[in-house]
Amino acid sequence: MADTIFTRALAQAAAAQGSSQALAYQLHVPENTLLRWMSGRAQMPLAAFRRVIELLVEHEQSGAQPQALAPAEKLDFNIGEVFARCARCGGTQFAPAVAGTALRMTSALLCGSCTFSVKHGELLNQLASQAIQHSRAMLALRKRPKAPPQPSAKVIRLGRR
Repeated sequence: MADTIFTRALAQAAAAQGSSQALAYQLHVPENTLLRWMSGRAQMPLAAFRRVIELLVEHEQSGAQPQALAPAEKLDFNIGEVFARCARCGGTQFAPAVAGTALRMTSALLCGSCTFSVKHGELLNQLASQAIQHSRAMLALRKRPKAPPQPSAKVIRLGRR
């Protein structure tokens, strides 16, 4: 199983819902599709990821207790080459606002550079959006046709006529 932000969030959501079947029902997808997302064998759509974040926030607000972090742990979040960045300074490292507390989707994180505060779930949503934009931009670059020769340039042909 791949260890990505997507697979970790899906595993947490499945545990919160009680089973992968219950999570699949909440996401309105077949369980086999969900299992492919959870194993990292298929890319999860952005709308489904946002719904997973919403489900985790709802679960946390109902009083669930996540695992605690090590004190003052620095965190960075990435999807492939795309890193979550601070909206103010562009920093990529974050720490919980209250050291040693459990990391929840509703937890405040502070930028390691400028101490700007952002919610964990919001940061992951922004990261997912940036990753989708990045993958679309890379796809557009690959599909872009090569520039034709300039009309004023001489074309030299080799071979017989």
